[in-house]
Amino acid sequence: MTVAVFWDSKMTFHRLVEDSACPCEAVTPLLLSAPFYRGQYTGVIIPTGFGNTSYSKLLPALRACSGRIERYLENGGKLLVFGAADASPNRYDWLPVEVEYHFEFGAHSLTVDTSSPWSSLIDGYDITNFASDGWFEKYEGKPIATAENGFPVLIECPVGKGTLLLASTHEYPSCAFLKKFSEGDAVSF
Repeated sequence: MTVAVFWDSKMTFHRLVEDSACPCEAVTPLLLSAPFYRGQYTGVIIPTGFGNTSYSKLLPALRACSGRIERYLENGGKLLVFGAADASPNRYDWLPVEVEYHFEFGAHSLTVDTSSPWSSLIDGYDITNFASDGWFEKYEGKPIATAENGFPVLIECPVGKGTLLLASTHEYPSCAFLKKFSEGDAVSF
């Protein structure tokens, strides 16, 4: 089992996955947008800030491989996408579902649907004062964690046989979540 983190370079997030769950492959924008690129992953993570060109050059690569992202999900892959960290529209236009994200840092009191196995993303955090970089105003899926303003900060979206998780949470996922996320069969990307 291997999880991929798509980002401009290797960072602390990669080490967290490796220390918590399994081997982690660093996939850069240049590699991701190359037509020959293929990988096999039990899960893919796209960290906070992917949509802000001050932080990352990942967005054009995500758009270039949107068809592969959809196939990965359709075939049973798991994809965790954090907040774009940018208020511009169309930061999620590369996903196979429609998403509208409101960018605004803040701490929220959360209501959590603990029946979802993905609620473990926020295990160990204070859900009465939980940091997020925004929330989702339009989405296709089931809210797992909702802020007091009524908008979700964690959503589960089924896509084919796969699972797309949208998170505007501004904390690293828990070790329990990373272990669960890394389980299962690897799917071709």
